[in-house]
Formats: sequence, C-alpha cells, structure tokens
Amino acid sequence: MPHQVRAVGDDMPVADLPIAVVVASSEQQSDIIEVVASRAGEALKIDRRTYQVRETPHSIQKDAVQLLRGLPTVTIAPDDRILVLGAGVAQIYVDGRPYIGDASLYLRTLHGSDIERIEVITNPSAQFSSEGAGGVINLILRKTSTEGLSGNASMESSSYGHGLADTTLNYKVGDWTYQIKAGGNIGIMTRRSYNVQRSVQSQIDSAAMVNRERGLFTYEGTVGRLSGKATYKLDSKTNLSAQLGGGGGHDIVTDKVRYLALTPGFRPFYERRRMDSFGSYLVGDFNLDHKGAKNGEALNASIQFYTNPEVHNVTQARFSDARSYRIELDAPERSIDAKIDWKHPMAIGQILSLGASWNFDEASQNYRFTSTGEGVASFGPDITDVYEGRSDTFAAYISFQQKFGALTLAPGLRSEINSRRISGDDSKVISTRRQNLFPSFHANYKMSKALQIGVSYSKRIDRAPLDYLRPYETVEDVYSSFAGNPSLKDQSTDAFEASVQFRRGKFETSGTLYLRKTDSLWSKNYSLNAEGASAYTYVNAGSRWSSGAQFDLAYPILPRLKASASANLFNERTPVSPLTGQSTQKNFRYSTNGTLEWNGKDRGPVPGDVAQLQWSYNGPSREYQVFKPDWFDFSLSYTRNIERDLSLSATFRYLSRTRERLIAPLIEEISSRQRTPEIQLKLLKTL
Repeated sequence: MPHQVRAVGDDMPVADLPIAVVVASSEQQSDIIEVVASRAGEALKIDRRTYQVRETPHSIQKDAVQLLRGLPTVTIAPDDRILVLGAGVAQIYVDGRPYIGDASLYLRTLHGSDIERIEVITNPSAQFSSEGAGGVINLILRKTSTEGLSGNASMESSSYGHGLADTTLNYKVGDWTYQIKAGGNIGIMTRRSYNVQRSVQSQIDSAAMVNRERGLFTYEGTVGRLSGKATYKLDSKTNLSAQLGGGGGHDIVTDKVRYLALTPGFRPFYERRRMDSFGSYLVGDFNLDHKGAKNGEALNASIQFYTNPEVHNVTQARFSDARSYRIELDAPERSIDAKIDWKHPMAIGQILSLGASWNFDEASQNYRFTSTGEGVASFGPDITDVYEGRSDTFAAYISFQQKFGALTLAPGLRSEINSRRISGDDSKVISTRRQNLFPSFHANYKMSKALQIGVSYSKRIDRAPLDYLRPYETVEDVYSSFAGNPSLKDQSTDAFEASVQFRRGKFETSGTLYLRKTDSLWSKNYSLNAEGASAYTYVNAGSRWSSGAQFDLAYPILPRLKASASANLFNERTPVSPLTGQSTQKNFRYSTNGTLEWNGKDRGPVPGDVAQLQWSYNGPSREYQVFKPDWFDFSLSYTRNIERDLSLSATFRYLSRTRERLIAPLIEEISSRQRTPEIQLKLLKTL
C-alpha cells in the first residue's frame, strides 16, 4: 500500500491537535496531499496552513506548480504568477529560507518526491521578510532516511515538441547524505496566437487610425542544470549542509506578426521578430540546523547566493517594408541572503523567537538599440544606455507565542532598513535609505476538536524591483516601449484576516474573511510617445481597498471519488485612470478552483491508477487603465502504475482566451491571447 504520513504532536494524538484546511481524507490512500496538524512545541504555526505531499505514484509525477494548483488558497495565473487569496504574487521559500534564484524555473524542477509538505501563509508573521503582499509559500523538502542509494528519474514529452528529463540521486552512508540533481529540456515550451486592435489619435478630436495585429508566439530553448548537496549529521541534534549548483542554455523567442489596416492611412506590413537569450547561473547555500536541549528549541542559520554572470539577449526584428531594428542587452544579476533564527521555549505554552537577516541585490544593464532602413524615424534614435542598481536590506524581528488554554496568541515586530543606489550613464545618482516597522499579530481559538477560529494582522511591503527604477526607455516591439521610473515609491499593505475551520468525519470545510488596504499602489500608466508607440511606466496611483471571502470544501462523493473546491469573492475599490471621469472604481468579482479525483483499486503490490480533473476560473477585473475580462483553465490527467516503482502519466491542459482592453490618452488597444492546448506524457522510475 502507498505510504501514509501522519502528523502527530509530541505528547498528544492527532485528533487533539489544531487542524488546518483539509483537502484529503486519511482513508483515501492515493490522495496527493493531506492536512498536517500543528505539532506541539513549535512556534508560530498558527500563521499557516500545512499540506502533506504523499509518496504515491500520482503525487511524485507532478511538479511543484501542478501540486500548488490543487491547494485551496492558491491560483496560478495565465502568465504563471502564483497568487494566494487572489492577491499579489506569493514569495517562494524553501525550508524556511527565501529562494533567491528564478523561482518559476525552480518549481518546475521539483516533484512530489522532493517535497515533504507545503505551507501556505496568507498573512505572514514577523519571522518572514516583509517583502510581498501576496503572502508566502514555504516548501519543506524531504530528508533522506534510507541507507544506500535512492531517488528517481523521469522523462517528459509534449505535443508542443519539447522533451524534458530530470533525475535525483540520493546516497546515505552513516552520518553523511549526498544528493545529485541533473536535468535539462529542449524544444518548444510555449506556443500561442494573439490578436491586437490598436486605435491611435495624433491629437484630441482628430480622426483615429486603426490597425490590427495577428501574431504567433513561440518560446523554445535548450537548457541544462546540475547541482550537488552534502549533509552531515554532526550529532543527534545538529545537521550541516552545503549545496552548489548551476546551469545555462540558449532560449529563443519568436514572434511572427501581420499588421492589417482597418482605416485609411495605415500601410500594412509583416514582421518577424526573434530574441536569442544566452545565459548561465550559479547558486549555492550553507545551512546549520540545531535543536536545543528543550523541546521546541532550535537554532537555524543559513547563507545563500545567486548569480547569473552571463545574460546576453539579442533581439532582431525585420519588416516587409525594408525596415529593421536590433537590440542587445546584457543584464547580469547577483543576490546574497543570510539569516539566523532562534526559537526558545520559556514557561509552559510560551515560545520566544528572535532573528535577523541581510539581503543584497545588485543588477546592471547595458542596452543598445539600432535601427536601419526606410522610415527609421518611427523607431526613434539609436540609443546606448547603462544602468546599475543595488539594494541592501538589514532586518531583525522578535515574536512571542503564549497559550491560555484553548487560546493561542502570537504578536510580533520586525524592523527593516533598506538602502538603494541607482545610477545611469549620466552623472546623476539616486540614493535612498528607509527604515520601517512591520508589526504582526495572530490569534487562534480551539472551540472544540472539530472547530477552531483565528484572526490575524500583518503589515507588508513591496519594494520596487530595480528594473522598474532604471532611468531610461527600452523598446519592446514596434508599437510599445517601457520606461523606468526612478521616483517610484514602495507600495505597502495592511492585511486583516479572520478564519474558521471545521472538520467532522469526512466533511471538511473552512472560510476566510479578509480586508486589505494598499497604499502607493503600483499601476501601469500608458501614453503615446513621440514615435507613435504606446510607452508605459509604473506609477503610484493611490490606494486600493480590497475585501473578500474564501470558502473551501472537501468531501468524498463516493468511496473512490473525492472532490475539493474553493470559491473566492472579491470586493475592490481601485484607483483608475482619470480619463473615465472618476478617480476610483468599485469592482466585484469571484474566482473558483477545484479538483475531482478518482482512485482505482490496487493490483496486488501495484498501486491503483488515478484520474484527476483540475479547474480554475477568474472573473473580470480592472487595473488603472486596463480592463481584464474573465478567463478559465482546466487540466485532465491520468496516471497508470505499470509497476510499483514505474508509472506513466498523461495530462491534457487547456487555457481559455485571455483578453485585455487598454484605454489611455490618445490610444486604445484591445488584445487577446490563446495558448495552444497541450498534451504531456511523463514516464517516471523510482529507484
């Protein structure tokens, strides 16, 4: 039978522990994820919902992104952004430490066999960095406990025409554990078609010139990666680990676009645009994990770095009317993150937590734009720009957890000092230094074994990415460009939440009410530049109020058929462009996602097959000058267990057409994108 993991406290049964949101019944052995109860003696577990990843053939087939799709509070947007409670982009942590590399790539290299559990933190406590109003997703990786060789290898192919291979080898001998991960992919990763209708006026009250774009976008590449990790058990309470990895490759993004005239005065033409991206990266970390003499006492320290010393992008666009342009961009980046945490149990039910961290980010860009041929002036002059930016953040926090019978309180306070320095190719240098306090508060009350309620508050911040601040404009395509805004301020969010969780027998449900206020909200501001292109930049548009509710439900419909679903209601008051005659707009929308799963009977030692349907839906929304209609996606997968350690999975994915409408001074654009449906086959062997 598949291995079942139970979460137990130090001195109490599972039934007596606080229960997080449940998405699987413990009686269903083939479920991918199940609830994990909070463990006695652990600090600040009331700020998160924890899900166990089962070691079943169906779960180890899925990568981390696919696993996240099945969680009630998580939404994967069409552009692969990971949203929690429909809010901003979630920060990705690994084993309690922020991941400082390319998180989207990393998540696709992790599989269910690599992940022990997933913690979703919608309102993070003071122990986490204040960065990111979208909350935190913390991935806890599995620890190798089997002596000798273990691991897995997988091969995947797609109807797009790409292949992907990954392997993980673990070797444990005595107090040493070694791990090697290797993988790579080749071929077309994404293919989609798109349409854009563009209306431009040379001045107010003049006749608009309208054209339409019909394009085909493809993304392909050849990428390889390799990493090694060594862990040493210094004694029964102390582990040391070090990891080093890297990779590189060549990505190709191609656009084939036909521009058609809808009004007189526009001359039709055809464009072929290709971007070649050559890059490499290196990552490493060192970690110390020590358990103290007291139950629940722990000292954790880590330092990690990320660098991509070679990032060279070359974009070449050629047009049927003999025009062309070329963009060369070198954009290396470097990051360092160091942190230390100490948890100390005091009296019964009291836990004190202290910590400090340092984060360093540095980025530079060398941008060169040249154009040739007839009508060169439409692209603007040739440009060479240089940009350098760095950011340092020092932080310290304190939190205290106190139990009063069934009531648990956990206040916290975090202090952060952020310094930035931004320079361009001129002599102007912009320097800032800001110190902020970020309080948090969490309370949980266990009314009975089946019912508990909680309330929380946190203050969060989104610091402007260095790329948003660079002091020059870059061409994105023939009709659009992006300009950095060195004056862009950080946006901050005050978040309040109240939750209730109920479980009785096979019935499991929960609800969350929340209120968020975001000040100095970032919004894209579009305008028409001198060359007739739509130039956008990020501005601080004002404040946004957002209130809403999420409801989750999981219930076995039949002995082998299980359903789980979530519904989110959003009521927003958002700043909008003054072109509409109003400064704010109220918007009510809803979203939903869910999973329907069937588990077949075991065939002797071979686990039963699993079929799964997942879906997501998001209602219309408004962001300053941009309207976004609704969209939906779904996936259907089937895993056939050939042997106990060999399985084959087939997945069909479909994403509906996504649309946008931009209304800005002298310009209006209506766009739509349709990703080609995809079929994936994946063969996985467990060692």
